[in-house]
Amino acid sequence: MRAGLYFDGPIPVRKYGGTERVIVWLAKGLRQLGHEPVLLAREGTSLAGFDVHGLTAGTIRSMAREPDFNLDSSLPDDLDVVHFHSPVAGRTAIPHLTTIHGNGEPGSFDASHVFVSHDHMRRMQGRHFVYNGIDPSDYSFLDTKHSYLLFLGLASRRVKGVDRAIRIARLADQPLRVAGGWRPSLDRRIRWMGMVDDRAKRDLLARARALLNPIRWEEPFGLVVVEALVSGTPVLATPRGAMSELVSEEVGALCSSDEEFIDALSRIDSWKPEACRLRVLDHFTHVVMAESLSLIHI
Repeated sequence: MRAGLYFDGPIPVRKYGGTERVIVWLAKGLRQLGHEPVLLAREGTSLAGFDVHGLTAGTIRSMAREPDFNLDSSLPDDLDVVHFHSPVAGRTAIPHLTTIHGNGEPGSFDASHVFVSHDHMRRMQGRHFVYNGIDPSDYSFLDTKHSYLLFLGLASRRVKGVDRAIRIARLADQPLRVAGGWRPSLDRRIRWMGMVDDRAKRDLLARARALLNPIRWEEPFGLVVVEALVSGTPVLATPRGAMSELVSEEVGALCSSDEEFIDALSRIDSWKPEACRLRVLDHFTHVVMAESLSLIHI
């Protein structure tokens, strides 16, 4: 199957950009299964070993805004299926599906739309879901941990709960590293790392004693959780969005109150790094994602 993977920006991403990373992992997974992925993305996209069909910014704007725009005229004519990862308004005669990576208007989706967790599908009143998957080889695994806790996410977004992660670390009197932003701090327990690159992120995830993920919103998936687990790092999260589907009792805990977080931190050594990694290898790899998407009847 020759499958076009559409995104309205350039690929790959250098720092933040969960959707772009998922598309690259999906391309790798499809190729590993014997398919031929083609990246359909903004001009400037380049990914070694993969076919790329560049689209101008003007074409992408037309694809997104004009309901009568014929998408086929802008796509390769040898595709068996198109998998959209950004919204389009135009029409195509090629079999297609669209993965919805964010939240939208419940009930406004049809059978061609795929969601990224069961909770996401349920809230959006959809029909299909496929978990995001990562390539485990992109991460480091350590079974011996350092003493720090980790918060990893855009610290400028209040819904990510960075302020609560800091409060929990202070209440538990444990060191915390915050990756994804920077603020001044006089507390020696709290170390702001700024925006980190892939190498720094891999090291932080693999060495952390636990990931704190006290989100305040219904997150459709939560890549950082899977990234931590594949690195052998347990996760403590609030029971919002897809967290209950990602964080099982073998790899972490779902905590509603600060007291529950602190209690879980006192038991952090009971979660084994090998079990955390196995959770991802069994359920959340790029190959599992590609297999699951291939089974959806369009």
